[in-house]
This record gives sequence, structure tokens and C-alpha cells, in this order.
Amino acid sequence: MQTQTWDQFWHEKTPGNFFKWLVGLLKRIALIGVLFILIQLPPTAMMLIKNHSHLDIVSVSGLVIFVGLFLVIINWAYRLYRRYNRTQIKPSRPLQDFRTVILGYVAIFVGQVILGWLNVLLNHQTQTANNHAVANLMNSNMLIMVAFSLSTVLLTPFAEELIFRGVLTNLFFKPDQFWWKILLSGVVFSLGHSSTTLISFLIYFYMGGVLAYVYQKTGKIKNVIMLHALNNLVAIIEMLNLLN
Repeated sequence: MQTQTWDQFWHEKTPGNFFKWLVGLLKRIALIGVLFILIQLPPTAMMLIKNHSHLDIVSVSGLVIFVGLFLVIINWAYRLYRRYNRTQIKPSRPLQDFRTVILGYVAIFVGQVILGWLNVLLNHQTQTANNHAVANLMNSNMLIMVAFSLSTVLLTPFAEELIFRGVLTNLFFKPDQFWWKILLSGVVFSLGHSSTTLISFLIYFYMGGVLAYVYQKTGKIKNVIMLHALNNLVAIIEMLNLLN
């Protein structure tokens, strides 16, 4: 993990420089830890309306909290992204960006098919524990189903990409440390998706890795937001078909 304070310590190995690097590292870990916890909170707001299938004070309050949490997280993560981002934007045309998003989705899809098949073969799981929990919650009532469906495509990609790609990959590594960024992003992203088996962990690790790869290759956070949104759109359509 190379940072400016690490470089300073490396060139002048003094206790003071080491302490500066350690304090800086702990602050960055704490920052990611807070973001990691925050992104888990919006779904808990849906528990408030699990038994309220019609619009009333409780259900409206739950929806407001749900959307409000997402907006707060996105706003803060975007500010942090603007502050810490050192990933160089590669010049490209809109058509090239579109092709990158499509190729990225194909890569994610193929990997999920292979790993999903292994999960069924080795662990007898037809879906990950995270998807199972989401499906159960969405099946509670129509309000939750609509709120989750929309947020999965319109809010979650912004929040998670700003955190797991935009902020995380720029906090701990230099711009040229390409593969370390992808590895860290994949691991932390997977840790946030409640895996119960090694294969299900690898499913999200692989997805996070592909998203990080696209971000590092293009330098454009909008590309991975679009890629994440496309992947979630297909996934939510499949889930809704299974629930109906």
C-alpha cells in the first residue's frame, strides 16, 4: 500500500514518518469502514414497511428514510471521490464507452454463469444468500418490490461505484498500481454482499474485479456506474419474473 506518507517514510525511515503513515492509513481504513457500514443501512429501512403494504405514515416514513440514506451516501461518497481521485481519465468517444460497458457486462455475465453453475454443483445453491435475502424482502409487499427495483438500478450503482471503485481504489494505492486496486476492490465489494460459500464470495469478487478493471482502464466512474446499472437491471428483471 503506497501513499505519499509511505513514500516519505521510505525515503527517510524515522519513527515520526512511520507514525504519520500509520495514522494516515488508519484514518483511511476507518473512512472506508464507515462507508461500508453506511451502504448496508438503506435495506434495513425497508424492514419498517415490511408489514405495511399500503401508503400510510409508517410506509411513507420508511420510503423517505430509504431514499434519504442513499442520497446522503451518494453525496458524501461523491465528495470523497472528487477529493481523492487520482485515476487518469482516458480519452474516448461515447461509442467506445458504450462498447466498453457492453463488453464489461458480457464478461460479468459469463463469469456469473460459470461460478453460478459451480455454486449449484458444489454447494447446491441456486442463488447467493444475498440474492435470496433480497428476494424474500421484495416478496414482502408491493411497496418494497417497487422501491427495491427502482433503487437497484437508479441508486445502488451510484452509491456502490463511488465507494468501492471511486473512493476505495484511490485511497490506498498509487495510480499505476493497477492490479492491487482491482484485487482490493473485488475483496471489499464481495465482503459487502453476505456470501456464505467460497463460490458465492468469488461471484461478487469477480464482479467487483471486472468493475474495477473497467474503471482503471477508462478512468471514467460513469462507465462503471452504467455497467453496474445494466447488470442490476437484468438481475432485477430475472428476480421479478421468479417472484411472479
